[in-house]
Formats: sequence, C-alpha cells, structure tokens
Amino acid sequence: MARLKSPVFLLAILALLPACATRAPAGPGNPEVTIHESVTSAPPRHEIVKRLWAASASSAFGTWGYASREDAMADFRDQAASLGGNGVINFGCYRLVDSERLVCNGTIVRFL
Repeated sequence: MARLKSPVFLLAILALLPACATRAPAGPGNPEVTIHESVTSAPPRHEIVKRLWAASASSAFGTWGYASREDAMADFRDQAASLGGNGVINFGCYRLVDSERLVCNGTIVRFL
C-alpha cells in the first residue's frame, strides 16, 4: 500500500470537500435557483457568473430554441446550478420569426 508523502495533499482534498457541498445540485428545473426578468426585482448584491444568450457562435450554424418558456426556465436553472449560481437576472424569451420556438437569454448570478 502506497503511503502519502505529505499530509498537505490530504489537507488539500479535505479543504475542497466543503466547496463541493455548497453548490446547489443540478436537477430538472432546480427550484433553489430564482429567475428574475429584471435586475430591479432581484436582491441588490450579486456577482455575475455567466451571460447566456442565443446569439453565440453556435447560432451561426442554426438557431436553437425552446418549446416553451417553462422549458427555458428549467434549463437556465440547471445551467445556473451547474455553474455555482443561485439566480438568473434579466431573463427573457423571444419568439423566432416563422417558428414556434423561443430564444431566451439571461445572466447567471450568485446572490451574496
């Protein structure tokens, strides 16, 4: 059996465990992640994690979309939880021309 040469390695692993436990688990439509259409309805203190929008590089080859607003909200909640966020601000959905699909955008944030 190999022995650890340094207790620092073990301490580093133990230090990372609480950080993993504080993230909201990703699940279908994570209810712990709140969605706000406007920044004015959100808690005032937050840090931006990532901006999600439909006009990314992948949209040059075809635009994806959502069947419903609820599907989009569930996906944004899952993405926020997987990135360590607990909210989405400036969320909005827009109907594509000549399509039933919705394109949505928003900013994933971590409320402080």
